Amino acid sequence: MAQVLKDEIRSRIYEAALDVFFQKDFKSATMKEIAQKAGVSASLTYSYFKNKEMLFDEIVRSVLQKFPDTLNEAIEAPGQAFDKFVNIERDFFLGLLDKHRELIVLMDKSAGTNHSDAKENMIHLIEEHIRIGLKKTSKKEYDDLLAHILASNFTESVLEIARHYKNREWAEGMLDLVSRQHFFGSNSL
Repeated sequence: MAQVLKDEIRSRIYEAALDVFFQKDFKSATMKEIAQKAGVSASLTYSYFKNKEMLFDEIVRSVLQKFPDTLNEAIEAPGQAFDKFVNIERDFFLGLLDKHRELIVLMDKSAGTNHSDAKENMIHLIEEHIRIGLKKTSKKEYDDLLAHILASNFTESVLEIARHYKNREWAEGMLDLVSRQHFFGSNSL
């Protein structure tokens, strides 16, 4: 029974922090606000999370996991780029969108944390992924800026879906539209 209560309090603190970080950002949020929103004392909040940074890390952890592994798996897999996206990467991006608030906290609200470069890191990973794909599939040589532009556009598209998230079905439809546009251009819509 005591463990259930501890888990419930920890969950309330987590949800309150997610709300406060999402509404504000890391710098503007305070542990006092988070504790008030969770309905617990500030000292109890500190007994679960040593400081605001550790609480923030807990919130964004689920979004940070597996990203490089997913892209590496797609690079190594046989087949066309879009097929790899559909069979490997799509589920990963849908998982990110399922955690849309955590994703936005990480990408838009993390200034002042050790995650402040998360968006640039995501763009860089996708950029390398695109660059490798272009080298494998195209006989033409492209300026490296092309991979960066495509990665930036795709990343920002995913983030816009997260920022305007309505429900999973809507997010899935938008991701499918964005990915078809990304891979095939306007003729695919």
